[in-house]
Amino acid sequence: DSRVVIAPTGDLTVTETIRVWATGASIRQGIVREFPTRYTTSEGKKTSVGFHLLSVRRDGHSEDSHTETAANGVKVYMGKKGRLISPGEHTYELTYATDGQIGQFDQYDELYWNVTGNGWRLPIDRATARIVLPPGAEIRQYAAYTGPMGARGEDYAVDAAEPGVFSCETTSPLSPGEGLTVAVAFEKGRIALPTPTQRALANQGFRMAAAGLAVVTVFYLTAWWLVG
Repeated sequence: DSRVVIAPTGDLTVTETIRVWATGASIRQGIVREFPTRYTTSEGKKTSVGFHLLSVRRDGHSEDSHTETAANGVKVYMGKKGRLISPGEHTYELTYATDGQIGQFDQYDELYWNVTGNGWRLPIDRATARIVLPPGAEIRQYAAYTGPMGARGEDYAVDAAEPGVFSCETTSPLSPGEGLTVAVAFEKGRIALPTPTQRALANQGFRMAAAGLAVVTVFYLTAWWLVG
């Protein structure tokens, strides 16, 4: 279950509730969630988004976790190495923040969201999504897809009971490698996204900070090598 709240700044706060059945085979110490932060757009442009882990819980209690760099993003490991979890049902709650996810078009802004990801090796019995739009925003149009990456399956149902909120759920299990993706568009003017100039300045500031850190690191390593 993915609950996504879109802030007026365009930032997202996401809470994923993942209920699993552990038998000591595929799930022994915990689970891993892969999150892409680097990808190529439909126009062929390479882009990146932010990711910040906020909390991980298992069965209502704080859980050990850490992140590692993946080929195109980040992996979140939920569980402690060497500590087996008991067989049976467990509920993980993963909360994180991400930015750079809102697409800007001439007539509307849109969140295109891969709810589950498509890299799970185990089947998913049921998946649900709830997208909370910025205050005052209304849904202009939406779409949802099920199946492997790029597929346009329609095994889902939409709940349109609450204004400004898009909710849907799968109507059939998802096989390994399949997922649920949604796209929700809303009117422009509800979020204040950074301009291209602001994004360029932010990237420049990051590069300058990284260069400064590299210089300081080299200085201290040299000093240590020379005098200990």
